[in-house]
Amino acid sequence: MSNHQNNAEIVLALDIGGTFIKSALFRSGELFHRLEPVPSRSEGNREAIAAAFRQVIRQAGKFDHLAVAVPGPFDYEHGIFRMPHKFAAVNGRSFAELSGREAACFLHDANAFLLGEMTHGAARGFSRCGGITLGTGLGAAFASAGEIRTGCDGSPAPEVKLWNRPFRGKIAEDFISARALLARFPAGNVREIAERAKAGDPAAKQLWLEYGAALFELLSQWQEQLSPEVIVIGGGIGRDLALFGALPAGLPLRKAELGEDAALYGAYESFLKGGLLR
Repeated sequence: MSNHQNNAEIVLALDIGGTFIKSALFRSGELFHRLEPVPSRSEGNREAIAAAFRQVIRQAGKFDHLAVAVPGPFDYEHGIFRMPHKFAAVNGRSFAELSGREAACFLHDANAFLLGEMTHGAARGFSRCGGITLGTGLGAAFASAGEIRTGCDGSPAPEVKLWNRPFRGKIAEDFISARALLARFPAGNVREIAERAKAGDPAAKQLWLEYGAALFELLSQWQEQLSPEVIVIGGGIGRDLALFGALPAGLPLRKAELGEDAALYGAYESFLKGGLLR
């Protein structure tokens, strides 16, 4: 793909998550139309997942190119799902086959989040940038000199990943994830725990402080290893950073500026770079 794209062309950017597929249309460097999220049906059968992809593309109407942010495991070069859990029914199937549309580029959703914040958000102007997404799991990405550090499979490089890092005798995601929160508090979802904490529930408040303490401990280790100038926190849980307690001195944390649009901006920027972020 040429690195000299027509800047007036319309690009549909997708952020494929386990619960919803978010999408937006970009042109001339700007997001000009945000589309309705579509349930991703990630636990469904092949037909349900394919129908979700086709619905997202159909609602976008006319566009020139397609850029996709998607979690791993995924073959980012060929656009093939390799997930044994969510999207398990399409493991080994290509996005093009399922959606009926070829994509210009694919990139890991954590890398897309960081790239979006580097170009349009809280990490602008920094050379060494970290990005953390807090939600169902724990995503991490890192860039130096403007380049995202990836492994050979297109996912964040092994030394960047945090979810499976040994931590407190287990792995980090056992302490820093939606699963970890819901295992310790009777609630239907994480949002409910956050609302309870904001309303003054002592148990909920303490749970968030412990979550924050675990996160800050882990990020202090990460900072010592990679020396980021800024660490941008995003994801659904990242919206409630104020519940995590006082930020440690010396940890250069910033809240994401683009919110749920960050990975969409990252997918678009990857397209502009010629889809070379693999």
